[in-house]
Order: sequence, then C-alpha cells, then structure tokens
Amino acid sequence: MDRIYNLRTTEDGWKTVDPKPTAEELQDFYAQKYFQEEHGPYTAKPSADDLAHRDLQSRILLHAVEKARGAPAPGTTLLDIGCGEGFLLKAASEAGYAVRGFDFSDYAINAFNPDFAKFVTFGDAFASLDAAIEAREQVDVCVMEHVMEHVADPEELMTRLPGVLKPGGVVAISVPNDFNPVQAKAMAEGHIDKAFWVVPPEHLSYFNSGNLRAFFERKGFEILGAYGDFPIDWYLFHPGSNYIADRSRGKAAHLARMQLSLTLAQNGLDAYYDLLKAFHGVGVGRSNTIIARHRG
Repeated sequence: MDRIYNLRTTEDGWKTVDPKPTAEELQDFYAQKYFQEEHGPYTAKPSADDLAHRDLQSRILLHAVEKARGAPAPGTTLLDIGCGEGFLLKAASEAGYAVRGFDFSDYAINAFNPDFAKFVTFGDAFASLDAAIEAREQVDVCVMEHVMEHVADPEELMTRLPGVLKPGGVVAISVPNDFNPVQAKAMAEGHIDKAFWVVPPEHLSYFNSGNLRAFFERKGFEILGAYGDFPIDWYLFHPGSNYIADRSRGKAAHLARMQLSLTLAQNGLDAYYDLLKAFHGVGVGRSNTIIARHRG
C-alpha cells in the first residue's frame, strides 16, 4: 500500500508533507531511481536546446551571485550541494571559481560532466556538509539548486548552512514556485483540477516567492537578490498548451519554455536578470532563487 501524505502549513506559510519518508526510503529513491528515469524537464538524452538552457540557468545564477557579492577573485570557492549533472560546477569553474560538490550519486555527473566528478564527494550530501562544518572547511559561495524541496527538514538545513560559509559568504538557493498566484488562478478557473506540483517523495516541501523570503529572514539571512524564471504555468490558461490537461503536450511546452528563455537572454544577462527579478516580484515563474548572506 502506498504511503499517504498530508500537507502541513508552517509559520512562514510554506507547506511540507507529513509524515516524512524515512532516510532509507529517500536514499533508495535518489540512488536507484531519480536520475535513471526521465521525469519533468530531466532527460537522459539532452538536445542542443536542453544543454544551452542548462548553461543559461547556470550563468544567470552566477550573474546574480556576482551582483550580490562581486566577481570572483582568484581562489574564490563555490560549493554546490546536490550538484546533480554538474552543469553549475562546469560554468562556475569556467567563471573562475574553485569548485566543490556534494551529491548522493555519481550517476548523473558521470553521464553529463564526467571531468568534474573529481571535485565531488559522493554519499549522503548532508553528512558531507556536517563533515565540512566539523572540519571548518568554509566557502565563499554555497549553492543549492532545487535541493531544499527534497530534504526532510529544511529548517535544520538552513540552521546548518552558516557553518560552511566564510565571513561574508553567500548562499544561492533555488526552489520551485509552488502554490503561487498563477496556479491558484488556474485552479479557480478550472484549467487544472488538482495541485499537480505536490509529488512526494520527490518533493517534500513547497515554497513560493513570498513565504520563501519570510523563511530566509526568520532564519537570520539578509536577502541580497532574488529572481524567478520563465512562467511556464501561463500555458495552463490555453487549451492548446495546457500540459496538465493533456500530458502529451509537456515536451512541447518545455521546448517552448527553453527556446523563449534563450531568446529573452539574447540582449545580455543584465537585461534578462531584470526580467527575472520582475517575475519574482509579482510571484510568477516556475522557480525562485534567493541570494542571501547570514547576519550572524
């Protein structure tokens, strides 16, 4: 019998599943299943658009970090927790960072960026984080792209993160933009009939632009920058592009999202970043990224 999950709303307004999967269940899911199967935008056989879009996502994150703390000087260190396929490690290395990564499995990085596997510690990523903190191995920039929605205890993770940062160091954290105004309107208008983004055990917590900022601030972080990404949920409002009403439209919607994002970025990262900041400001975009410094 499948586990039944309920949603609990936290004091900041974000939602989390209850009960949580066990540590053993999560480890098995990510080691044996997650990157070996195609799901959502993830594909084991990326097209040229996929690769260009992943590179753009990495470059805009590094651009946002640079806007917050300045360009990397020689020796500036960047840790990517949950580095996955290694696209950010590659882009950050090319931008001048000394890179390091933690991940549960070597499957994805060996498939996409095997040259960067030597910079990654494999195994329980949060045990690796604890070991780094214990050894006082601090970094200038700590990145978590689409990790926090997967972890069993985001509160504890945010409490631990300052321990891996050098004085003045920053975090860059991306999460899906869930229970956002566009999704609520799509539900109210009958374009969707359920909260399709609620997908445990893959995602265990659900944030949006408002409650994510509140969470960061309550945990003692000063927000230095924030941006969204392409609002693919807009496609739900037209029957010809509603990828939830007709799942066969999903790949075409993802392709259109990538091609439009790449086109919007053609006038430079500064202009594109301004657009993404505006998406975050009005609460749209399929994900949110926060750049922040701990006040302690």
